[in-house]
Amino acid sequence: MAKILIINEEALVRDSLSVFLVKEGHEVRAAADGDGGVQAFKDFQPDLVVLARELPSAPGPLVLAKIRVLSKTVPVIMLARREDPADAEACLAAGASCVFPETEGLAAVLAEVDRLAGAPKPPAARRGKGLIMVADDDSSIIYVLSRWLAEAGYGVISAADGVETERLAREARPDIILLDIAMPERDGLTVLKNLTETMPEIGILMITGNEDEEMARACLKLGAFDYAQKPLNLATLEEAIKARLVQQKARYK
Repeated sequence: MAKILIINEEALVRDSLSVFLVKEGHEVRAAADGDGGVQAFKDFQPDLVVLARELPSAPGPLVLAKIRVLSKTVPVIMLARREDPADAEACLAAGASCVFPETEGLAAVLAEVDRLAGAPKPPAARRGKGLIMVADDDSSIIYVLSRWLAEAGYGVISAADGVETERLAREARPDIILLDIAMPERDGLTVLKNLTETMPEIGILMITGNEDEEMARACLKLGAFDYAQKPLNLATLEEAIKARLVQQKARYK
């Protein structure tokens, strides 16, 4: 397996990629800024780099240039916040192996890592330790959490809007739903209220992108068993899921 360096200021991206890649047998190192990434490249001497286009301290193209001084052959996958064909072409000309906009999600990045590093494909999702629904309108979040949960042995289903979340919940009866508050078609709080009234056995953990204590209290009052803020801490999330499943087995056995 390969030594892979991830250079990205987003903790969720770093942590998620690290979890998947380590489970696939790779050795992973991560850095949160450009200067730290260059130093990590020198120290770690990776076989492959996943590099963010936008970084603090030194932007991605500058980091790429410094990496190319140190190595002409190590593949560098670049991840940009927006699609810019001219900028992507410039990065490719400067030595990037490929450039992916964030709108494509992490699926494309992981697939390219698999192709370049020869990683095995993850096992098919199954109910396993429990069935979990990921409900979020961000395809990157769905992909990251779904793959992480499947790797951990859970069955996974997903929904991209509030109406679909309620429909799938009634059809599949998941054990837990990871539900984003800001959902299209029907907002997360309404979905939470509707599901806790009709299916109280389902554990619902609410996810938000801001620090709103009033919102957190509202979610708990409506029946959510927990509340998490983006960027998500996957280790903390896993502990919350495990604890809830134990409680549900004792309560609804």
